Amino acid sequence: MVDLNRIEVDVAAFDNTAGGYCDTIDWLSAQGVHTIGVETLGSWGAHIAVALHAAGFDVREVPVNRGAQQRRSRRLAKTDVIDAVCIARATLAEPTLGPAQALEIYDPVVAELRAVLDHRKALVENRKLMLAFAQDQLWKLPTELRDQVPTVGQIDQRLRHLATIDTTIATTRAGAYQLSWLVPLIDQDRELQAEIRRLERLLGALLDEHGTTLRDEPGIGPVNAAVLLCETGDPARFATEAKFARWCGTGAVALSSGEPTGEPVRHRLDFRGNRTINSVLYVMSITQHRYHPDAQTYITRKRSEGKTTREARRAHKRHLAN
Repeated sequence: MVDLNRIEVDVAAFDNTAGGYCDTIDWLSAQGVHTIGVETLGSWGAHIAVALHAAGFDVREVPVNRGAQQRRSRRLAKTDVIDAVCIARATLAEPTLGPAQALEIYDPVVAELRAVLDHRKALVENRKLMLAFAQDQLWKLPTELRDQVPTVGQIDQRLRHLATIDTTIATTRAGAYQLSWLVPLIDQDRELQAEIRRLERLLGALLDEHGTTLRDEPGIGPVNAAVLLCETGDPARFATEAKFARWCGTGAVALSSGEPTGEPVRHRLDFRGNRTINSVLYVMSITQHRYHPDAQTYITRKRSEGKTTREARRAHKRHLAN
């Protein structure tokens, strides 16, 4: 806790449990605190933010780099106490920080979307890791077995050929063991794919319940629509389109000189911001450029204005963000 001059007043530690949240609320109430900054709302800070919001506090979301900047500017060490004070100073220094966007506060349906997305991500990563190991093992099979498996194509399709090869051909003991664990991966991969498709259908049902119209836009499916909702939270926390564009890294960064008081002439890509949202908009832009006439017209017009392909793509992403 710091005063209006950003001078440390008091520090206290509490357990990150339900009982600890109650003790935190009692302590803050006794201190007369109203505005509280919370960091890492995507993990450890989410539950305390929900508890503080329910207790009536004005909870603000402090980006991780803000507290780190406060610490580095004073050449301080990194401890829990110093981090807490730096977060408090960052909260006081920026009155325009947005409200905490823990999804349970904003919308329970969006919070469930996040849980389903996390589940799907775990299955997708598990499948990718499994297929990567399988590809390595296919190349290590004895020649008489490896020659019966296609050398090109998707790894999951090549893996399924193991169920049809002639295993009566004499092989090494190592080759026999490799087959004994590679062949069952075929069914495991099918089960993973079926579960991933089930989760994607569940995402579609939750999006219908939410009522979002994001899927009406060309180039965005249920997964990316859910990602946009979960990453953005309440869009009303962005006062203008420009603030949202800067947050997700689609706003232009001036890279120009020689125009004393005039508008910058040249701009470059913003390599910061929320890269997850930026990636979704990039995929959306690529897809629309291939099939959507309005997007093709827009990018062609930007190219005719003298912009490079990359600059035209950046402008289109900003257009989609708006």
